[in-house]
Amino acid sequence: MNKGAVALLCLLQVASFAAGKPNIIFFLADDQRNDVLGCYGNELIQTPTIDRLAAEGVRFENVFCEVPICAASRSTLFTGLSQRTHGYNFTEPPVAAEYMVTSYPMVLKAAGYRIGFAGKYGMAFAKPGMKKQFDFFKPIDRNPYLKKMPDGTLRHETDLCADAAIEFIKSNPADTPFCMSVSFNASHAEDSDHRPGYHFQWPESAAGLYGDVEMPAPNLADEKYFKAMPPFLQDQKELSRERFFWRWDTPEKYQVNMRAYYRMITGIDNAIARVLEVLKAQGLDGNTIIVYSADNGYLMGDRGTAGKWNHYEQSLRIPLIIYDPRLPENKRGRVVTELVNNIDMAPTFIEMAGAEVPDVYQGASLLPLVADESGADWREDTFCEHLFKRYNNWYGVRGKRYKFAIYYDDAHECLYDLEKDPTELVNLAANPEYAAIRKQLAKRLDSYLAEYPKAPGKPE
Repeated sequence: MNKGAVALLCLLQVASFAAGKPNIIFFLADDQRNDVLGCYGNELIQTPTIDRLAAEGVRFENVFCEVPICAASRSTLFTGLSQRTHGYNFTEPPVAAEYMVTSYPMVLKAAGYRIGFAGKYGMAFAKPGMKKQFDFFKPIDRNPYLKKMPDGTLRHETDLCADAAIEFIKSNPADTPFCMSVSFNASHAEDSDHRPGYHFQWPESAAGLYGDVEMPAPNLADEKYFKAMPPFLQDQKELSRERFFWRWDTPEKYQVNMRAYYRMITGIDNAIARVLEVLKAQGLDGNTIIVYSADNGYLMGDRGTAGKWNHYEQSLRIPLIIYDPRLPENKRGRVVTELVNNIDMAPTFIEMAGAEVPDVYQGASLLPLVADESGADWREDTFCEHLFKRYNNWYGVRGKRYKFAIYYDDAHECLYDLEKDPTELVNLAANPEYAAIRKQLAKRLDSYLAEYPKAPGKPE
């Protein structure tokens, strides 16, 4: 088949997915990198529902968050814009109202969708804000995870998110397409409670799991990985290092907290299963696309650190599964290896609905990758960054083989050959043998900075 015929076939398949206005449910986890799910190779975790969605849908292998911190990442998910452009993070002014209009919920609402949200909102638009624009809005925060119900019993935030999604589905008018965004607080640690086991509070549905499982040590536990980091990331006052001593610094604490963390993730899986059962009972499962992802990665003791916020793979890699029940059988169970960024989520949702993708978006719809197993003409690299007033300001390019990042407050560059050095142990930025590659990647980074407009008041 020639290239023109392949392109035409791909377009026809994408158009067929957009036809009929399917429903969309977007499940978003917190602080969850891709390798803590069974479908991504984790042999200890129990995630049968998510694994089934991957087996019957499409799993993306190389997905990166645009910015590895929840407030900014969630703003990117809503707006389809880089943090550089939307400008939001904790303590920052809200995202400009003009970007609310082009956010995926508002575009879908204008296209005739009923839009709902439950769970961790975690960001802010300028007045009038988007919260009142949802047809169904139930924010559910942690602090604490276990909420006291009117009858005095305790119910976990994860289960309350599922309850809200079920309420939304059951209340949806017939023949009205919907988009329900379910944003779990799990598997974020309860940072105000440092007690092992309570630091990661699991729902009742996962109680008792993993109690007899010996959790393997972090892959990058060797001290050489800590010492190879930039000096400012080794500072004992740096937040990733400080939180390491909350969670992972002793073998006993590590075992207890890892088991608890895994229970949180299995709790999410159980909650999703409940929602999908109701979806089927309502007769909506044949026309509802299910998307599962996370806001950022997570350092679970790797490199002697906790949290995220830096340029390493463990901070940036996230899961992404798209299950479309209308997908032909021969397209299911595929693994897409192209480089994907969560900046691509908003245009993907818009194209799923058959609506017009706003010109302001900086990502690209993933539907061609879902539809075409031969692989569409796709990007060679992706832009990632982190900008926060308190620490770790950097931006960089993650390519298929090389990664280049600049911590501009500290005048420190990082360059890795991911083919030869997948653990990012050896920084090649000052290596003369890689000078040409460094120059090429620096030029590519400059092109991203020029292409993505800067929000007012942000550094170049």
